[in-house]
Amino acid sequence: MRVIGVTGGVGAGKSTVLDALSGLTSCIIIRTDDVAKQTIAPDGAAYKQVVGLLGKEVLEDDGITIDRRKMAAVIFADKELCAKVDSVIHPLTMLEVKKKIAEAEKKGIYEYVFVEAALLIEAGYDSICEEFWYVYVPEEERIKRLMSSRGYSRKKCLDIMANQLSDEEFRKHCRYVIDNSSDSQTLIGRLEAVLKEIKSGGDRI
Repeated sequence: MRVIGVTGGVGAGKSTVLDALSGLTSCIIIRTDDVAKQTIAPDGAAYKQVVGLLGKEVLEDDGITIDRRKMAAVIFADKELCAKVDSVIHPLTMLEVKKKIAEAEKKGIYEYVFVEAALLIEAGYDSICEEFWYVYVPEEERIKRLMSSRGYSRKKCLDIMANQLSDEEFRKHCRYVIDNSSDSQTLIGRLEAVLKEIKSGGDRI
C-alpha cells in the first residue's frame, strides 16, 4: 500500500483529482481539512485550546460550536495567532491521519491511501507520505474558478495564494505534477499514465 500526498494551491481542483483517483484505484482518501474540522468540534481534541486562544467570539449562536468563518477571519488577520492555532491543530490532525492510515493498512485491501491538503509540505507530511503529487492549474484559471464557485473577490483569491507555496516550490517537492486545467477525460488520461508509470516502477513522467 502506497501513501501519497496530494497537494496544490487553492482552486486547483484537488477534490476533482481525488474523485477521479477513487474511480481508477483501490484506495481510501483522507482529506486533512475534514480531519482538522473534527479536532475543533465540541468533543474534539483541539477544541478547548482553540477556544482558549481565540475567545468565545468565534463561537456560533449556540455558544458551543466553533464558527469556522469567524475563526478564519480572526486568524487571517493575525499571523502570530494563526501560528499558535496551527501549532495546536496540525499535530492532532496528523495523529488522526496516521491512525486512519494504520487502519487502512490493517485491512490489507487498498493499493493506495491519498492524503490531501494544501499545506502538506509545510506541515511536514513527508514523514507520513512516500511522495507528493502537485495538482497544477495556472493562477488566472484558479482565480476564475474561485470567483465563480465560491464568490471570492479577486483580492481575496490573491491574498490566499500569497500565503501558499509558489508553483516553483510545489514542483520542487512533488514527484508528479498533475495538470488539472483541461476537461475530466484529459485529467483521467493523465492520472492513468501516472498510475501506469508507478506500477512499472519507472521514473517520473
